Amino acid sequence: MPIALLIAFTVAAFIYATICYFDRPVKVADKCHPAPDVPYTTEDAHLVWQARIGCDTETCADKAAALDVLIEAKIVKPWRAVR
Repeated sequence: MPIALLIAFTVAAFIYATICYFDRPVKVADKCHPAPDVPYTTEDAHLVWQARIGCDTETCADKAAALDVLIEAKIVKPWRAVR
């Protein structure tokens, strides 16, 4: 019985460590997608916003550019102070 508990504890610790390792936030210095050269149209900004659903506007220049267009078109209302 004690060996089974030791094995269970070891497996649980390994799973927890793996989850903690892969669930780290992206560093601010890392840019995931570059900003476009020309501003998006409203339709394109909406598509980019959907495509970059896993990105954060603080680290993804592409999603931030799309958000700016959607805010300017009054499609999205910002919930916090202007970036």
